[in-house]
Amino acid sequence: MGEQSQEIRRLREDIATSKRQDGDADSNDGGPQAVTLLVGNSLLRDVRVDKTSSGNPIKIRRKSGATLADIQQMIDDAAKTETIDEIFIVGGTHERTSDVSAANIKENIAQLLRKAKTLTPTITVSSVLPSKRRANPDRRADVNMKMKETCNEVDVKFVDNDANFTFRNGAADDAAFQRDGLHLSESGVGRLLLNLSLPEQPPKHNKRQQQHRHVSNAANHDRLPNARVAPDGKWTVVKRRTRLSMGKCAKCGETNHVTATCRHPDKVLCRQCGERGHKEKHHSRD
Repeated sequence: MGEQSQEIRRLREDIATSKRQDGDADSNDGGPQAVTLLVGNSLLRDVRVDKTSSGNPIKIRRKSGATLADIQQMIDDAAKTETIDEIFIVGGTHERTSDVSAANIKENIAQLLRKAKTLTPTITVSSVLPSKRRANPDRRADVNMKMKETCNEVDVKFVDNDANFTFRNGAADDAAFQRDGLHLSESGVGRLLLNLSLPEQPPKHNKRQQQHRHVSNAANHDRLPNARVAPDGKWTVVKRRTRLSMGKCAKCGETNHVTATCRHPDKVLCRQCGERGHKEKHHSRD
């Protein structure tokens, strides 16, 4: 009888342990997965990353012309449906162009960050990027200074983007922006994600660029005949005057290809003059 009692007791303990483990597994599986929130203005329009390097899902919330108050509202709305693990904030552009005083800007930033820290202690704030369409660099510098001061006060990481988005003279780098001078180009998006320590964006498949690349490749090699067979079986005729009419690449200064097909991700640096957009061998011509 004694041995039977011990065996029954062991079985009961095993069953209880198994139930506890099953319950823990169910609670873990059923709980919401924490997300990384990337929130801000229309600079995030062409950002397509969906996971952090650790595999955390990235939720992107953006609004064109978003104020700091708008960003706070977007964070509040996201918190209603998501468990937020970390927050990346890209804003301040509206405040740069508005007549809000520096003191009020700092107060608004502080309010935004303190409220965000009730959701997660891991917050990164991006500096206000330069813009080809907006002058007054002193105003942008003032807003960035207030943002940096506030981030230091509330213990939040601040990322200064100027080194990757401006030249040494303070002018915005054309290659980082689209033709409208406001939204980020593919290169600009890559620079922003790199600065924020977010994963590299997957390549964008652009059919028009691929077709353009095929035509320009035929024009790039003088040793090739003028007529080539395209992948679809049709003949593509490229004349020498087409190549000459392309002008020079805005990234490296070469004339044998266009900017869209340049192998350099950003404008190359001329070691002779210190400016970007051409190689040293082209310095005397630029």
